[in-house]
Amino acid sequence: PGYWVRHVRQPVRFADGVAALRAQGVDTFLEVGPDAVLTAMAAEADTADDVRYVATLRRSQPDVTTLTSAAGQLWAAGMAVDWAAYLGQTGTRPRAVELPTYAFDRQRYWLEDPQPGSAPERADAPSDEQFWAAVESGDLGVLGEDLAVGADEPSTALLPKLARWRRATQQRAVVDSWRYRATWRTAAVPDSATLAGTWLLLMVPGQEDHPVAAALAARADRVVPVLVPAGADRDRVARLLLEAMSSDARDAHVVSLLSLAEPREASQVPAAAEVSTALAVVQALTDVGGSGRLWWLTRGAVSVGGSDELVDVAGSAVWGLGRVVGLEVPLRWGGLVDLPGVLGGGVWGWLCGVL
Repeated sequence: PGYWVRHVRQPVRFADGVAALRAQGVDTFLEVGPDAVLTAMAAEADTADDVRYVATLRRSQPDVTTLTSAAGQLWAAGMAVDWAAYLGQTGTRPRAVELPTYAFDRQRYWLEDPQPGSAPERADAPSDEQFWAAVESGDLGVLGEDLAVGADEPSTALLPKLARWRRATQQRAVVDSWRYRATWRTAAVPDSATLAGTWLLLMVPGQEDHPVAAALAARADRVVPVLVPAGADRDRVARLLLEAMSSDARDAHVVSLLSLAEPREASQVPAAAEVSTALAVVQALTDVGGSGRLWWLTRGAVSVGGSDELVDVAGSAVWGLGRVVGLEVPLRWGGLVDLPGVLGGGVWGWLCGVL
């Protein structure tokens, strides 16, 4: 009772108490109570940047949220938190994970909860526009070709086919909106393209006389072959790149011939091994630094038409990886080039024009 009497009759000296604790080196204050009352008062008494005030509960917020936030703030400040005891009732086994050591700058990386919304309006596909333009103009020839209706068929046969055609085109438009689409564009390539600067050619032993290597050597200012043994990991490739880069070639571009090594039968070139090698090269290039870009050559890994046969399954897998690399490290990724089955002629000028 005497304690509470002194509280009523004598000054509490709260600010003096905070100042005394600060003088002893205390820089973290934890309030255990139903609301953030004392921490607010303490923050007004001491506004230094190196002190933190943490409240376990807040009257207007859920208890679990505020208590978890308080434990997280203490943990982030270097305090010892018994997470096993804290999460003991949930059956969760916590483990520490490493986070970036630098502060995020103006960009959040937390995953957001999906928000419900309305689906975007679907526009008619180009084929829809052409068809309905034919309907409006009364062009029966175009309508007959699109709907596969004979000239002697009555209109009763036209209407069901018209409805089926409409549904089919709408379904195709929906599916097309779910995926990326490759668009081919004609590029003007100079007849006598040359490559400026230093170019590192990644190849396996035995590819030194490859036609691509000879063609690039004839058109580049300087070409440095880099022999990459089978199964080379990230560190080994990085050492090979550093050895090939002279003091004046730190920004050399890199062209990989590794996917052109023979043989290319699927049974002899596992796709997983090919992708692993490509990934090791990409990672090694980012490790050694510089601003040069990486170009990866394949042959028969991409089909651009019905007559184009896919013969390199492993190379196709590398193309899948390349799409991801282009998004992850765009400043170091030049791209992928799939060479035709028959080399020679204007191929080398086209290749150098792309590079």
